[in-house]
Amino acid sequence: MDAKRVCSSSDLVPPKDPSEETVDDGKHVVHRFQELFESENLSDIVLVVGLTRYSVHKFVLITASDVFQAMLNENQWHEANQPEVTLTEEEECLPVFRDFLRYLYCGSVTLTTSTVLPVLILADKYCIPSLCESCVQYMSQHVVESPDTNRTLSWYQYAKIRGYEKLKEETFRFILSNFHIVQNSPDWLVLNKFEVQEFLSSSDIVVESEYILWRKLAEWFGHQDDITGVLKELLPLVRFSLMTPKQLYDIESSDLYKENHHVFSEKFLQAYRRHSLLSEDVEKLSNTMHEPHRNYSAPSYGISCPLTLINYQVKAKIDSKIIVDNFKVPLQFNPSSNTTDQAKASFHVEFFPKGYFQPHMLYQTYLGKHNEKTTLVVRRMNPILTPEVVTVEVTMVIYGKKNQVQYVAHSVTKTHHFCEKSRKLEIEDVISIEKLQENNSRYLVNGRFEATLFLKVIDVHDTKDGNKK
Repeated sequence: MDAKRVCSSSDLVPPKDPSEETVDDGKHVVHRFQELFESENLSDIVLVVGLTRYSVHKFVLITASDVFQAMLNENQWHEANQPEVTLTEEEECLPVFRDFLRYLYCGSVTLTTSTVLPVLILADKYCIPSLCESCVQYMSQHVVESPDTNRTLSWYQYAKIRGYEKLKEETFRFILSNFHIVQNSPDWLVLNKFEVQEFLSSSDIVVESEYILWRKLAEWFGHQDDITGVLKELLPLVRFSLMTPKQLYDIESSDLYKENHHVFSEKFLQAYRRHSLLSEDVEKLSNTMHEPHRNYSAPSYGISCPLTLINYQVKAKIDSKIIVDNFKVPLQFNPSSNTTDQAKASFHVEFFPKGYFQPHMLYQTYLGKHNEKTTLVVRRMNPILTPEVVTVEVTMVIYGKKNQVQYVAHSVTKTHHFCEKSRKLEIEDVISIEKLQENNSRYLVNGRFEATLFLKVIDVHDTKDGNKK
């Protein structure tokens, strides 16, 4: 019997016509949809939002949004068969609802720092993932704005609520590193107490001084309905003992203090006692009087130093090392005393913004270790006079500039126990050189590399008897 030939799927497909060509007129189809926006032609439903009526088309709404599909295309919903549907929206969403509808028809929307959040609220409510993604991306790209248009605080609040983890991390990091910008933004005075509590609990805030932070905080307290109640909750987080007696006196002269002096009394007593004991005998200080300190840039604190390299892009690697010699940091954090009277630990700082190298050269060749990683080296100088084990939190912030606003664009923090056996901290790859070498790098300020280094002593142990100071 003759064997039958088995046909494969390829035998069923006709050969491709060499003249075949796809004509793509998709843009014309999109244009026809765009022409339907705000057109009553074939409109089959009216949306009432606030005081405004929008003539729309069901098929556009239900193909763009799962929520509209459920609302307008299922019998169990009362709205499905109604010629007019009233939508209840947040007050801030009313002015942008037209923009939101335009996106459903046209696939585009114009955003600003003031409108992106209400548009995102609508996109989340009506389940439009592509618009949500575009709004979040816009926010990530506009975290850095001048204080008058900065909305980072509101974006951070919303990101926490809706679970936009990447946006939450980006905005939180920006807020702590640029607290002076957000405290001068429109959202500061309407911030809820839970976020303020979260920020005040952090020691990573970069701020000129605790007193500068307090002045804006006092303004925020003045906008609260229950001022006394909020003061009771948040005053324990304000580090009054890290202010000078003159600054404490200025606060005592304010109306906020006079009207709520009983709330302030315990914290101020603690602050004055600390100043008194520091001026006489440091050993009497109890652990409860050692308040953790933030990243203060004011010279009176003595914990920060600038790191600057002009003309970064054209600077030769061998000429790029930044040195801070004999950087003396107070062991007991006391901004009110004469800095020459304070016990200090001395450090030698080197930063290599164009890659690490050994300082000696022979015939233009580097000797010893060298690499292409930005490197920070902090060495404790000879601790013969102060043999303690000193635990130091090292923070480096790198500045950038956008829209005429200088801000902290990058930061890194490490904690190190400096002692006789471990006198050096080395942090490699503080920031990638590629980021610094980009055209118009956002990690440079007018072509300069600018950074601030903070060294905060957080613990001291005597090596002789093991006791903490």
